[in-house]
Amino acid sequence: MEKRCMVAGCFVIEKGKVLLLHHTKIGLWLPPGGHLEENEFPNEAAIRETKEETGLDVELLCNDAIMHTDTQSHTLEVPFTIIYEHVPYKTEPPHIHFDMSYVAKVRGGILNSNKESDDIGWFDSKELERLETLPSVRNIALEVLRQYGNKL
Repeated sequence: MEKRCMVAGCFVIEKGKVLLLHHTKIGLWLPPGGHLEENEFPNEAAIRETKEETGLDVELLCNDAIMHTDTQSHTLEVPFTIIYEHVPYKTEPPHIHFDMSYVAKVRGGILNSNKESDDIGWFDSKELERLETLPSVRNIALEVLRQYGNKL
């Protein structure tokens, strides 16, 4: 049975571009994100992972009409999309990610990459068409730019 992981990340947008990292272990351009820690909500993981991998503080952009408050009064932001994907790691067997992907805008910090990536950059829709990435990442990034790109 293939390993299955819960992960969360952000498609960070600014000035009509989306931020992607060239992931060292996978060899593809991906949004910042990673595995949920114990007792962590997906929206919290998306913000934490983005900070760890990019140095940026972000604010999630969510549809307020579909936010949910549970009995403990904790607001749960709904992801932009949830991706079920086979991740093609170079150095370990591929496994499945249930990836809760949010859209975010920059609130502060200084852009830099960490050891998980060997490059980082902002890409517009034309650049995304040529980028080496997963088809799902390209399609979602293009849709994020279509819906939010001109607003920020």
